[in-house]
Amino acid sequence: MKTTHHIMWDSPESHILLNPRCSDDLRVRFLKMFEYAPSFERHVWLATSGSSGKLKLVALSKEALLCSAEAVNRHLDASSNDRWGLALPKFHVGGIGVLARAYVSGASSVEMTPWDVNFFQKQLSDQHVTLVSLVPTQIHDLVHIGCEAPPLLRAVIVGGGPLSPKLYLQARKLGWNLLPSYGLTECCSQVATASLETLDGYENPSLKILDHMKVRVSSQGLLEFCGNSLFTGHLCEHEEGAIFSDLKRNGWFTSDDRGSLFGDHLLFHGRVDDMIKIGGESVDLTRLDHLLHDLAIEIGFSGDAVLIPVSNERLGSVIHLFVAQARADQVSELYVRFNATVLPFERIRVVNQMKELPRSSLGKILKNEMRAFKEPQSRT
Repeated sequence: MKTTHHIMWDSPESHILLNPRCSDDLRVRFLKMFEYAPSFERHVWLATSGSSGKLKLVALSKEALLCSAEAVNRHLDASSNDRWGLALPKFHVGGIGVLARAYVSGASSVEMTPWDVNFFQKQLSDQHVTLVSLVPTQIHDLVHIGCEAPPLLRAVIVGGGPLSPKLYLQARKLGWNLLPSYGLTECCSQVATASLETLDGYENPSLKILDHMKVRVSSQGLLEFCGNSLFTGHLCEHEEGAIFSDLKRNGWFTSDDRGSLFGDHLLFHGRVDDMIKIGGESVDLTRLDHLLHDLAIEIGFSGDAVLIPVSNERLGSVIHLFVAQARADQVSELYVRFNATVLPFERIRVVNQMKELPRSSLGKILKNEMRAFKEPQSRT
């Protein structure tokens, strides 16, 4: 086993991929966990942390990663003539997926510098990039400064979280050929992705299930997956060290994601923990997040904003708005317009001002960290 960010695809070696910026304490904990791992050959272990704060390593075989890469390449008509831009971390399944796709197709890849929205378009042009994977946060940044896509870039896979229809349309009008996708680490990246044909228009596209995966919906409404790109198992931190579990049942893995199927297309509804109760009423946080994001775009909101459910003794939970680096007048307008649109029990109760919102290496807001928030800093 090696701790590295360089994968030898033909080698029997296994690798742990850790964020180089993680603390010494976290690194020690992950490596201590790995002492309890099965001795798998040709595996990549990716580090994550769950909502409980317990650490987790996800075991992905190189064969599974390459199977996913081949399916994505077929979906994109990717070949050795393409040039992949690597704009996601190499210790994340999104970044590894880019390297695997380039490897199996014989395409070249170029590692982009750390995210700088003002320099990104120039990098793509200078390096003649034709394909790239990004997350919604990066798309938002590009749209915010009105950055136009370079002409050689023929497709942008967007994963790592849902992309709002309004943001999709704004980016498309700037020439960015977006292909929204749905995927998860346990499936080695993409499960369903918009087809190239959707780029002929500007309508928000549906996500076509890739040909290497089988998908079904459980009786609880959870998405389940079967295929050769499934993970091998989870190694979860435990008081006595770590415990390895293969969570598949008869070849199927049940996720924590809610969704529905329409023929060979998938509609992602949100995660299980995005459904909460407020005063006995069911509230879908995914829907509220989309609304907040759309309103922020409409008013030209210049800062960061996120909705977080905070525990409340009487109602169970209430909605707080966390903002950072935002103008007071825009925060007030966002608050008023949001509360005028939603049902009474869905309204924002408290606005919390922060210097910055905690984010992951992919730019995702770390909502689980923020859910522990107790005392409001300001009220609107």
